[in-house]
Amino acid sequence: MTSISERPVDVAAAGLHDLVKPDEGAVSRTVFVDEAIYRKELDRVFTKTWLFIGHESQLSEPGDYLTNFMGEDPVIATRGADGVIRVMLNSCAHRGMAVCSTDAGSSKFFRCPYHGWTYSNNGDLIGVPRADTVYHGELDKSRLGLKAVPRVENYKGFIFANWDEDAIPLVDYLGADQLWYLDLAFEAPLGGLEVIGPTMKFRIKANWKLAAENFAGDDYHVLYTHGSAFQIGFLPDYDTLGDYIAYFDHGHGMGDISKPGRAYQNDVGMAQFLGPEAIEYVNAVHERLKARVSPLQAEMHGLGEGNIFPNLSWIKFGVFHVFGLFQWHPRGPGEIEVWQTALFDRDAPQSVKDFARTQMSQENAAAGIFGQDDGENFEQITESARGVVSQTRDFNYAMGLGHEGEIHEEGYPGHLGPHYSEQNHRNFYRYWLELMTTPGEQK
Repeated sequence: MTSISERPVDVAAAGLHDLVKPDEGAVSRTVFVDEAIYRKELDRVFTKTWLFIGHESQLSEPGDYLTNFMGEDPVIATRGADGVIRVMLNSCAHRGMAVCSTDAGSSKFFRCPYHGWTYSNNGDLIGVPRADTVYHGELDKSRLGLKAVPRVENYKGFIFANWDEDAIPLVDYLGADQLWYLDLAFEAPLGGLEVIGPTMKFRIKANWKLAAENFAGDDYHVLYTHGSAFQIGFLPDYDTLGDYIAYFDHGHGMGDISKPGRAYQNDVGMAQFLGPEAIEYVNAVHERLKARVSPLQAEMHGLGEGNIFPNLSWIKFGVFHVFGLFQWHPRGPGEIEVWQTALFDRDAPQSVKDFARTQMSQENAAAGIFGQDDGENFEQITESARGVVSQTRDFNYAMGLGHEGEIHEEGYPGHLGPHYSEQNHRNFYRYWLELMTTPGEQK
């Protein structure tokens, strides 16, 4: 008789359909810890979807560069002398050494520290030590440049890349319904968004999907996981912060969507607490929104939080909250390298910028009250999922199953749901399953 622990995991399409059943609200714990499934994710998910690379404020001048990851593949994004932003594999064509080891900077070239092969900042191989003698003049440098990511696109300053040459355009992948909400964050800043401060990086022993699905619309956990923040008065009544969740095509989701006017009133109240400069700023942002987006969007004023599938989460509550980005870089089935980046209005008063930055560090940074709470959850869930007996019971994602489509708010796009529902989780895993079981082009 074969024991539970000896049974091989079937990562073929049929096997994955047995493990992940979104329409039944059931997902096997195995998908969060199995190495074979993880390796397939790197191939089927992280090379077939649009992945966030950086913001154009980080690449404002020719020669500027930044480094990031697409799955486990390191990449460099550069702005060339021609003004074009390119993304390339950060790996020398000779032995695979990273040619750039810093987070960001400005340079006309990248030199491999191992053997000195040198590349221009557009990826061309331009220098090989003693090439005429050791390669007898036979080395074709034109074929040995840094491997380019074939698709790089920009939406209102946010740069994404995709290894799939045949991928649908970025704007279609994000979708008009989701962008209707995100445009609130992109259009509100008086001077446009800019990255403030360095990217914070830390690791947690958890599966990347747990973090992504949480931001995709798990509002149910807030009162319990983060209960201490409410008990000490750090936050107001949670039910005043949001009314709905929504999911979109391609696995995207968001939570804490407010009814018209609620977020604006919260912003006005905070401005009155902060003082005249903040009041003036709120009024200016509100007038800008009325001029640039629909009346309904302008009345919304705030967003909430969400996840752009697969691994870019964001949070933005009103004008005094930074637009916080979280990249959940996978480092095996049981570890995430978290990259946290903050963006804010370039032209906001310094006092408002300082308040927003402090608020973010207190709430969602590595040592913030919410960040620590969530990290503890993700780690313990991943650890328990390794248990032999634990894997005989699926995770339950059945909240609201069969009641989708019952919530409507006039003018709000997307598939709305009540504040507490797991419809967004099911949407996340439905698209994950589609990618994992459908070879070929992006769906």
